[in-house]
Amino acid sequence: MGCGQSRPLRACPCRDEERQASVHWRAALSCGKDEFRSGSMAKQRAKPQHVAEYVLLRILGAVMRYTPVEIASWFGGRVMGVVMPLTSRHARAKEHMALAMPELGEADRDRIARAMWRQLGRVFGEAFQLDKILADDRRIILPDDFDDLIELCRDGCVVATAHYGNWEVAGAVAHRGGKQLAGVYQALHNPLAERYLQRLRGPVYPAGLFAKGGDLGTRLIGLVRQGAAVGLVADLREKRGVQVQFFGQPAFATPLPAMLARMSGRPLVAGVVLREGGVKFRTFCEVIDVPHTDDRAADIQVATQRMHDAFERWIRAHPEQWMWTHRKWAQSRARPLVLKSLSEADVRS
Repeated sequence: MGCGQSRPLRACPCRDEERQASVHWRAALSCGKDEFRSGSMAKQRAKPQHVAEYVLLRILGAVMRYTPVEIASWFGGRVMGVVMPLTSRHARAKEHMALAMPELGEADRDRIARAMWRQLGRVFGEAFQLDKILADDRRIILPDDFDDLIELCRDGCVVATAHYGNWEVAGAVAHRGGKQLAGVYQALHNPLAERYLQRLRGPVYPAGLFAKGGDLGTRLIGLVRQGAAVGLVADLREKRGVQVQFFGQPAFATPLPAMLARMSGRPLVAGVVLREGGVKFRTFCEVIDVPHTDDRAADIQVATQRMHDAFERWIRAHPEQWMWTHRKWAQSRARPLVLKSLSEADVRS
């Protein structure tokens, strides 16, 4: 498939290797007590609370959708920049910064955390107009080696990003290269809000938007092998994942991007979207070397570490653009955690 071409994609049937790998997919795709199976939201009945939340979301969405995107982004940043520093999450973000970047003083940590909230507020304000942002080529600067990257991913690839800048805009790289993009996300508790947000985000993911769980791993391998780009946000904590060093500290990491690349034989690309002011962005990408030895578990761990090394470099350059609130590290005063390394049994095929 050429760089500017696309073709319809379907999730291919499971191959013997993929059936035998079901154990490690369950480990990679699980999310503890919040785990959802594909299609489960359609079966869940809406509660009165869900209806109230949905009505408020639709009203807010109607306002934000038809407000000029620059204003919607600014408004979201302004509101979160004022409200969120008053919450306990602000202290948690600073705690994580102190663990990861001890060279920063209290004033610097507070300044970065406040800038982070403004940045995340902008992401929220822009969420209702993603299609408009992606359609405006002037808003997104592609990587310098964009043509080489698209050629490398001609037969499919796995793209891993972080909660950095506006990560939802990362699909622009695939779109501009004529690639069909599939996305993976964590389903919401509210089935009404879930369906509404899926409709908003659907145009960004023409190859499909999939909730975690079920046989998703084998479906994604099929899409990658058919030439799609599969995108994942890969910086969240995963207790059943692999252990990595992140900012010099032991951390939880999902093995899913490395697993997909290792099993499909397609490239693994790490990337982030840097906000350069207002609703303008610059994308950065780095091809991650995925080993192919006789020890698949070790190969996945090495590739996952390399991916996090790339994330760390980008975060250190612009720490205010990363979401510091999630409990990425194994050590935390608020909630001590124990890492569970990915065993060989989890990745045996």
